[in-house]
Amino acid sequence: MIEIIAEIGVNHNGNLGTAKEMIVKAKKSGASAVKFQAYKTDQLTLKNNKKVPYQFNINIPNENHYQMLKKYELSEKDHQELKDFSEKEKIEYLCTPYDLDSLVMLEKLKVKRYKTSSADIIDWFLHDFIAQTKKNVIISTGMSTYKEIKKTLSIYKKSPCNITLLHCVSNYPCSNKSLNLKVIPKLAEDFKTLVGLSDHSDNDIASIMSVALGVKVIEKHFTLNKKLEGPDHKASYEPMGFKNYVNNIRKAEIILGTAKKEVQKEEIKMMNVSRKSLVAKKKILKGEKVILSLLSAKRPGIGIYPSDLNKILGKKLKRTISKDQIIKLKDLK
Repeated sequence: MIEIIAEIGVNHNGNLGTAKEMIVKAKKSGASAVKFQAYKTDQLTLKNNKKVPYQFNINIPNENHYQMLKKYELSEKDHQELKDFSEKEKIEYLCTPYDLDSLVMLEKLKVKRYKTSSADIIDWFLHDFIAQTKKNVIISTGMSTYKEIKKTLSIYKKSPCNITLLHCVSNYPCSNKSLNLKVIPKLAEDFKTLVGLSDHSDNDIASIMSVALGVKVIEKHFTLNKKLEGPDHKASYEPMGFKNYVNNIRKAEIILGTAKKEVQKEEIKMMNVSRKSLVAKKKILKGEKVILSLLSAKRPGIGIYPSDLNKILGKKLKRTISKDQIIKLKDLK
């Protein structure tokens, strides 16, 4: 079963009560894990860094990137509380570290594994530390080239970390044209890793299609209300939308099925009615040899199929067969 991560990110808006409510509702919506972000703003960005366009808030026109992040920064105590709460709710607490101090903090919290952001595909300090933890890691690949992915994976060569690469387009929301889902199986083939999708589109289609492309993990942004203040709410799903999203992915998994071609149970009645059996074209007498000119094929398909014609040609009848009567193997000598 595909793992579906509810990306809470900073959609808690710095409020622990909101964060806990999101954990509960993400679990009820069918998420396999909830993901937060751990960072020390002063170690993550310069104080004069600007926002990207999607982060702009008309109500706070002069707020920059640093100020925005500072509002949503969670402490070590906060993360411990959220991890404990997630465990109580029986859903995995997953977290993205954005700097080395935050990674050390998550190690103290004994997280099971890590998820790195697309922006940090080039942060070798971070990846080197994660490789040393020997824990599994999910690596988002938005904004990256094949060469950059390859260079980053080289850090993990001697590490037992189990790696999952997430295909991603780093815009909120991204355009359908940019999604380029055909690269997903290529990532799996070329890098010999598990693959997934961090879906920043504004619909379910990409995630549903990715099921057929072999993803093992799908991540989608989650919010309580798309109208809340914050950079990621607009590109997130509210609980009911997320529940429908999860249900659609689960349906896609069922529909995909297996690679084994077999007659389905629900096809049996149709098969018996609509397939054809070999019948007598005219009356055939007892002892007469069965030849092709004496045979026809008509529904229902409860007798000998025309494809098994060679099983009866040249054989003699044990009894007389009337016109349009189905011929059975027990009628033949």
